[in-house]
Amino acid sequence: MDDKTQLWGGTALLVFGAVVLFAPLVIRLRYTTLLLAAAVLVLAAGALLVGLSRRGRAV
Repeated sequence: MDDKTQLWGGTALLVFGAVVLFAPLVIRLRYTTLLLAAAVLVLAAGALLVGLSRRGRAV
């Protein structure tokens, strides 16, 4: 993957994970624990992709 794909793919995963993380607060879903666990994993994957891209690094 090139840097641009990693950065925007990671950003998309972070946004999607945030939406899934806060979805149980907005609507009552049946499998809340599984959704929260999946959201944390998606957020971790997004943060990893952004961190691996050169554009996402601070230095």
